[in-house]
Amino acid sequence: MLNYRIEAREAISGLEGTKGKIRNSLFVALVRSTALVREVVMDNIKTGQTKGLGWPPFSPSTLARKSKMGRSLMGLIDKGHMRTSIHESVNKRKLEGEVYPGVNYLIHHEKGTRRIPERQTFEPAPDQANRKIMDIFKSEVARAM
Repeated sequence: MLNYRIEAREAISGLEGTKGKIRNSLFVALVRSTALVREVVMDNIKTGQTKGLGWPPFSPSTLARKSKMGRSLMGLIDKGHMRTSIHESVNKRKLEGEVYPGVNYLIHHEKGTRRIPERQTFEPAPDQANRKIMDIFKSEVARAM
């Protein structure tokens, strides 16, 4: 009888040698992906009105104020504090990345209030970057193998 046997034990022992390389490549992919999501969030803040994020139009008073100040009518930027406050951190031990705002008022734009309509910048970012994130992880793991 003809047969072909594949033993997981050999595959596992082969992977043990690349364990450190794979972990390092996952960390590199995580750093790159976290930076990508941060850039997407920052771009959403800057140009979210044009990105199909479902933002309601700005009120006439907001448009007038932004125009008078010479600000863009495409995003949530008046002085730029919110956009420049977006930070990222990566924990190598836990292999976790995080993107977070440095100003507490961004949540009012993200979730809306009774006076400010919801204009999401964070929530859609991972979906917007999903394909690129997958490509980053695939390429980094392939390099380690």
